[in-house]
Amino acid sequence: MMAASKKVLDLGDFRQESESATAEAAKAADWWEQEWLKFPTVSLDGEGAWHYWDVPADTGVYQDDWPLGERLAKGTIAQMRRFPEGSTVLRRILKEMDPETTIAQGFLTALEDCLCYPDREL
Repeated sequence: MMAASKKVLDLGDFRQESESATAEAAKAADWWEQEWLKFPTVSLDGEGAWHYWDVPADTGVYQDDWPLGERLAKGTIAQMRRFPEGSTVLRRILKEMDPETTIAQGFLTALEDCLCYPDREL
């Protein structure tokens, strides 16, 4: 009788550990998602699809579009510094962007400046 009782207790402990591990995994996944969403060009749509270059279309006004790209690059670099695990976001951004747009050109130029002159302030 005692052996059967011990097995029931062990099963209860196992269930509790399993539920705890599942809750911790969900918490970690949520944290990860929130960190990725801090990148200024990243979004998650209602169907759960990630978009890495979710920016407005060029307005056609160079003085507005280029600085926007620069700000997005600086925000991206700043988030990469806070969250180095998210460095793969940059690769995905580069795959999704149209480098011919003015916003993207401002982004790429600012990114180049950050990489070539890392001591400069963002």
